[in-house]
Amino acid sequence: MIAFVAGSVDSRVGEMASVAESESVVTPSADVLLASLGEGEEAIDRLLAAMVAIKRQQRSLDDQLGVLLDQLQQLHERGDVDASFHFNDTAFSWSPGRVQFTYPEAVLALEQQLKLARRTAEGNGSAVRRHGRPFWTIKLPGT
Repeated sequence: MIAFVAGSVDSRVGEMASVAESESVVTPSADVLLASLGEGEEAIDRLLAAMVAIKRQQRSLDDQLGVLLDQLQQLHERGDVDASFHFNDTAFSWSPGRVQFTYPEAVLALEQQLKLARRTAEGNGSAVRRHGRPFWTIKLPGT
């Protein structure tokens, strides 16, 4: 098995990488961007419009990356690339995925009892409530 040799991958991958690099947008720092937006409702509209544009670009890049990851998986399955390697100072590592279990009925019954006990503790106040780190979710139309 070889690690990864430039040129051993389908030439379309290199072409797609070149396109991705040429289409990448140099983004200013957050401070510069905020300062350039100004103030008021128009500034908020510009901020939100910029976020939507980036989110759309992210979706497109994720789709392109998915195709390339599928090709890399095929190369790995054929033995053309190792499970872990470096290319252009970037580390690549394959993961078999998360282990999942299917439990017998007796365990599922215990799980239901635990869920009921949790709901009871939440309802009577004996469970301590806390919040994780706040975050925003941005969903584009059609997602």
